[in-house]
Amino acid sequence: MPILDFAKLTPDNQAVKDLKDLIQLTVFQNEDMERFMTFMPNVTNGKKAGFIGEMEDVGVAGSGCDPEYKKVAIAAAQKEWEIGDWQIPLEMCYTDLENTIAKYCLKTGTNIGDLTSTEYMDGIVLPKLSEAMMKMMWRFTWFGDKSAASVIGGGQITDGVNIELFKTCDGFFKRLFAICTNNTGQHTEIAANAEESYALQKSKMKETGIATSIFDAMLQDADSRIFQKDGCAIFATKSMCDALTHDMKEKYKVIMPWEVVFDGVEVSKYDGTTIVKCSIWDRFIQAYQNNKTKLNLPHRAVLCSPENLMYGCEGTEPMSDLDIWFDKKARKNYIYSTGKLGSMIGEDELVQVAY
Repeated sequence: MPILDFAKLTPDNQAVKDLKDLIQLTVFQNEDMERFMTFMPNVTNGKKAGFIGEMEDVGVAGSGCDPEYKKVAIAAAQKEWEIGDWQIPLEMCYTDLENTIAKYCLKTGTNIGDLTSTEYMDGIVLPKLSEAMMKMMWRFTWFGDKSAASVIGGGQITDGVNIELFKTCDGFFKRLFAICTNNTGQHTEIAANAEESYALQKSKMKETGIATSIFDAMLQDADSRIFQKDGCAIFATKSMCDALTHDMKEKYKVIMPWEVVFDGVEVSKYDGTTIVKCSIWDRFIQAYQNNKTKLNLPHRAVLCSPENLMYGCEGTEPMSDLDIWFDKKARKNYIYSTGKLGSMIGEDELVQVAY
């Protein structure tokens, strides 16, 4: 299969010969990863990460000579990186492009099979692959699950979706859910998620007072230290942000303004706390955690600092180089990339999660 389905774009209209004239039907909007999490380079599987907390209370009544000296402890914790492998093995043959408008960028003669250094490769395949790789990073870091299973197999992954897309490492959501299971006080319940249809999951979330009560509960129940961390914010699905905007208008007659800060990412303020709309989560849940009747926890929000959500790899960049070549014997083109990736939540106590 070609990377882009050019079979649907025929050359019957002779005016359309330049691939640059094509209008992209959809563009993957990448929310800047560093706004949501912190990259840790040069980590390996099993590498230890240490965290230093607060010192025990000091200062007691008294003064004068010969004070009684005491030892105090400084809270510390250690975690271990779990790094998994990923790979991208792709192949292409020029015959996939014949009888499509892409044929105009093919080489001629004996070299017709070599797609390297063509407009198709440089102008379409590589930019699209770059977008797909960025999407892959989001999928692994947030929705990764080494024990992923399809709905029909008792899991949450949409039937028909390749479960190997999720098995490189455990992502933030799996780790956050585990934290909330161990400490229910860090979990803010969203009743609408338990509804048995798409329509009810959506409508129940937009009932008056629901969204504001969820955000209020998150802010009230969260560890106060979270608010002292750099970049502290509530990162929430678009569905929750839309419900909050609707609730503010219906309940308080206030229009909640949203500001686009970069690449389509929208932010606002609620009770002094920054709210970041994570629409990519909605898209992933719709595509990957859908049993055809309802979605798996379509409404989600995480109150924390990006510095507490870490993802890492063995190198200095999360995205690996691409190896691209043309095999003269097979007359096929190949693209390969591989790497390692893992996620870690630094301090379990410094998150508040709604779902």
